[in-house]
Amino acid sequence: MSALAVAPLAPAVLRQSPAGTPLPRQAERLVVVSFDGIRVQEMFGGLDRDLFQAILEKRPVEEHPLYRTYWAPTPEARRAKLMPFVWGELLAKHGAIVGNQGRGSVMRLGNRHRFSYPGYAELMLGVAHDDEVKSNDNRRYPHETVMQFLRRSMGVAQEKVALFGSWEVFQSIGASRDGDVFTNAGLTRYDVTDELRVLGDTMTQTPPSWNSARFDYLTYRFGMAHLARHRPAVQWFAFNDTDEWSHAGNYPRLIEHLHRLDGWLRELWTWLQAEDDYRGRTALVFVTDHGRGVTRDDWSRHGADVEGAQNVWAAFAVPGWTARGEQSGHAPVSQSQVAATLAAILGYDWRSASPRAGAPMRWDAVGSGL
Repeated sequence: MSALAVAPLAPAVLRQSPAGTPLPRQAERLVVVSFDGIRVQEMFGGLDRDLFQAILEKRPVEEHPLYRTYWAPTPEARRAKLMPFVWGELLAKHGAIVGNQGRGSVMRLGNRHRFSYPGYAELMLGVAHDDEVKSNDNRRYPHETVMQFLRRSMGVAQEKVALFGSWEVFQSIGASRDGDVFTNAGLTRYDVTDELRVLGDTMTQTPPSWNSARFDYLTYRFGMAHLARHRPAVQWFAFNDTDEWSHAGNYPRLIEHLHRLDGWLRELWTWLQAEDDYRGRTALVFVTDHGRGVTRDDWSRHGADVEGAQNVWAAFAVPGWTARGEQSGHAPVSQSQVAATLAAILGYDWRSASPRAGAPMRWDAVGSGL
């Protein structure tokens, strides 16, 4: 194994609680970050040389500056170069990740559609409503989400459970009713300071080439301002640029943005650790909504007919969870287990409200006594 590889402290134990018996609360606050359509190949292996060469066609990949920056001979070294904070700090010292099938860790979608709204709905509901959630239309569905449930369970004001999303469809994804969750998505401004007013002007005057979404940088800055201003108990950042660059077939831009996201995670984690009401009390979870194809011809695509798009991953940095780094040798897990896991981290039983939802997960090291 490479010296840069991140291995568990001990073989992992996946604990799953039956409905009606939530795990003890492991955090007082929760921050979730979703990255749209990040493949397991890049998350666990960094830059894909063969794919990059195919994109460049006749130009030797060795001549490209991104290759010289992010290439290394092993998957562990490549991913550490691409996402140094995630692999060198967050997962090495504070968290665990699942989904690397090469290490005996399988995580798959429960829904059969393998595109964004069904993926996010499964994350929010713990149930795949395949006959109902079958498009990316900006519409609500009559199902309480885990974010609504958490706000109701905690009895907090609207701004204390917040969702900031780049894609405008997050106006509908986070809640079945308007007003239940504080939501800022798409081209919605967040003019709470002079700096953010300027960013709002930038957003409206320089829209991206894709429709229905703003650039992730705006979502990140708006969301960080909300954290500092309102000190929410639960906040979700939903980023989108990775999916857009992938659909465009622009692998260099995808790689650049993955490194940028790593920097934002570092900044977010550093901020959480600097605040007395978040430090040691906050779980950070980051996930993706779907995978993508595995070949040169279909890596940019996803959907029911794309093999590989069902493979996903999830990472958890939770106070009290003892496993670190990549988990291996456990039973397969599903995207449908994330909603109950988020609730259980805060001490609530999501399946009391949604009995068909997947069971919550908890990652412990053998011998932890938990």
